Amino acid sequence: MKLALKVIPNAKKSEAVGWEKDPRTGRTLRLRIAAPPVEGKANRAVILFLSSWLGVPRSAVSLLRGDAARLKVVELPDECGEKLARLLPAADAQEA
Repeated sequence: MKLALKVIPNAKKSEAVGWEKDPRTGRTLRLRIAAPPVEGKANRAVILFLSSWLGVPRSAVSLLRGDAARLKVVELPDECGEKLARLLPAADAQEA
C-alpha cells in the first residue's frame, strides 16, 4: 500500500500526530520526527519510525517520493492498513 506523509523534522520526539487532508495528496498521515532534515537523516528516521511503530521490517518500508520535501510517499506492506487504523486515535480515523 502507498501512504502519503507530511513530515515535520526537528521535533522533540518522533510520533504520529494523526490524519489531515491535503489538497495535493488527499488523506495524509502527519509525523513529527526528531531527526534534522540534513543529509537524509530525517528520511532514515521516518523509515525507522514507521517500521518499529507498525511492527514491520525496515526493508518493507520504502520511500517512493519526497526525498527533499516534507510531503513524502512511502510504500508499506498491505497488512499495515489495519495496523494504522488500530494505532491512530478513533477521532482521527473518523475524520479521514
